Amino acid sequence: MVSVAETPAQPEEAVARCELYRLLADPVRVRLLGLAAAEELAVGELAELLREGQPKISRHAAALREAGILLARRQGTWTLLRLDPRATTDPVVDDAVRAGQRACAADGTLARVEEVLAARDAETREFFARGGRPLRPGPPAELAAYLAALAPLLPHRRLAVDAGTGDGALLEVLSPVFDRVVALDRASAQLQLAGERLRRRSLENVELVCGEIDGPEVIRAVARALGGDPPEAGEALSGGADVVFAARVLHHAPQPAKAMRALVELARPAAPGGGDGAHARGGAVCVLDYEAHHDQALREQEADIWLGFSPGDLRGLAEEAGLSGVELRRLPSAWQGEGPDRHLVWQLLVGWRGARTSAFTEKAKGHHDC
Repeated sequence: MVSVAETPAQPEEAVARCELYRLLADPVRVRLLGLAAAEELAVGELAELLREGQPKISRHAAALREAGILLARRQGTWTLLRLDPRATTDPVVDDAVRAGQRACAADGTLARVEEVLAARDAETREFFARGGRPLRPGPPAELAAYLAALAPLLPHRRLAVDAGTGDGALLEVLSPVFDRVVALDRASAQLQLAGERLRRRSLENVELVCGEIDGPEVIRAVARALGGDPPEAGEALSGGADVVFAARVLHHAPQPAKAMRALVELARPAAPGGGDGAHARGGAVCVLDYEAHHDQALREQEADIWLGFSPGDLRGLAEEAGLSGVELRRLPSAWQGEGPDRHLVWQLLVGWRGARTSAFTEKAKGHHDC
């Protein structure tokens, strides 16, 4: 499209201007421009509004597109048209657009645009008015997409540790949220199941580690995830995870207090001196476990060592291990799945690690079957 020349027009420019005048002399094209300036509309919608045949509207639109006045984009079988905002810098085009809008307003065509837009929504409204898809129990298959959308809202999501990952069910929640995830278990059979889950669900930012919670394999994996060198034997990590999860793990631990200390050691320590900075408090430790119960059958069915923990005992374990700001809550039974432990009372503890404490004086040397 050629703009009005500030100097006397050359023959080629004059011809181009004449072509523009000829293009905009058709009243249908002018009204089409007025509508396209008001809303992005499909060719079929424009044909309905202008009460013209769709082939005719397509021909007019093609000419206006070739002149650089209209923009088009495909959406399936639709071709959507809108005014190129740069086109109105030409006073002739700008005058044509305004004239088209005035004409469409005068005959009521512009007011009918809302009706056309509402018709787009009619089929969708009817579908969901019938109830839409049948209700499926449990979390949605697209849960990872929802979690990925929430992830930017979390201030600290560089690294999560899933202690006792088992078959990796929690990884479907952690992987979409955190940049890196270290998932550990001392049973290689469980890690094989978790690995299959990672493959099927495309969870590519997870490292599976076979070892104890305080074992050297886990320490090295956390250091790698943080981009640093692993500590020397007997030394503590220089950093740590933003969140450490232990979901239904503690009641399997031979020494729950020791296991809790190991979880805390994997969390990022608070910045020295505290203050109001981003790391004024350290990484979080989240422990999901049962309240104290009397179901002895779980010792045989699930190899449980401890029959849950009272809220006071669980809080005591956390605070003695160095967590502050500890919060405890019971979870609704509807959140407890369909396993053999669904009848128990589940509790969630969350606490934050303080400034660095000394490394364990005694590292667990227990064997594992990896």
